[in-house]
Amino acid sequence: MRPAPLLLLFVLAACLVRAEPASIRYNGLEYVSLDDSVARLGMRVERSIPPSTVMVKDGAQPVARFADQSRETDVKGLRVFFGDPVVDRGGTFYLSRTDFEAHLLPRLRPELCGAPPRVPHVIAVDPGHGGLDHGTENRALGTMEKTYTLDVALRLKRLLEAAGYVVVMTRETDVDVAKQIRSEIANQARADLFVSIHFNSLYPNTKTTGVEILSFPPRSQRSTNSWSPGEKDDSESREAPINDFNRWNTVLSGVMHRRLLDALKTGDRGEKFEHLGVLRMLKCPGVLVEPAFLSSESESVRLATAAYRDTIASAILSGIQDYAELVRRASPASVAPAAAPSVPPSATGAPVRSQPTRPSPGP
Repeated sequence: MRPAPLLLLFVLAACLVRAEPASIRYNGLEYVSLDDSVARLGMRVERSIPPSTVMVKDGAQPVARFADQSRETDVKGLRVFFGDPVVDRGGTFYLSRTDFEAHLLPRLRPELCGAPPRVPHVIAVDPGHGGLDHGTENRALGTMEKTYTLDVALRLKRLLEAAGYVVVMTRETDVDVAKQIRSEIANQARADLFVSIHFNSLYPNTKTTGVEILSFPPRSQRSTNSWSPGEKDDSESREAPINDFNRWNTVLSGVMHRRLLDALKTGDRGEKFEHLGVLRMLKCPGVLVEPAFLSSESESVRLATAAYRDTIASAILSGIQDYAELVRRASPASVAPAAAPSVPPSATGAPVRSQPTRPSPGP
């Protein structure tokens, strides 16, 4: 007889409390045994070929792959960068405790993330850049990132409102809004969720395409790019307000990543970390999405069409709905969405304006 889902949840939660995994010290950090850690989630580790890699399985289903000395992992078919490298010690794989608790557990067992945030009702949508801050540009097409971020954000706003959400925008016109003001707009509106929309660039590389998701790293973990040769360790010793939601930021990143990849059918640039000013002061889960490369010859042409921008907005909506369902499942039955607060203006002070370069309006 199969145990009821609620009973299984209690059993797994009890295991998390009782069975502390074996640990070691590596590079001054606490690392925990991957075997012990996933066993607490009802899963197991299977050795792979070559022996420098292992697979985590949930029953017969592979759910994660790890390689010795690598931060890059595959979790349920998604490319994910962890905060610290995985290490193999005598045939036992270890990952940092922070990576297990903040990045692996939420992806494999989101129901065990602990006390959930509010079920999303008020959504803050942040169109990146604006005004004199053009963001990246595609000079061949005469298009600017700031224009596409606002266009997609306004399409997303209409979809969210049609689905019953309350939406607060950090900007609705071509104005420059400071990063700290954007998070403050969300906080004053008591937003339950924050999504910042941007588009990527690797000029002069015009071939790279794909989806990239960025979240704020937990305390003591570095930005993904700071691991590149010649870059400095940018880890921070103090918690930022957004760090109160590390696990749920991971949940949000994962569902947004999946929905954008499935909808756009493009390359997977992965989920990464960056100490982003627009996320730092948030009092709710938040993520920054880069759905396409404006520098790409192929993606920039698709991005110039209203249909492609509709597809991006629809995928973000689906990611928000997936996240809301996961929070709802983890919430007590008596918890209802908070009443919609009054929405503050999108910026304070005199806005900085410039002439926008507009995409075709579409439907």
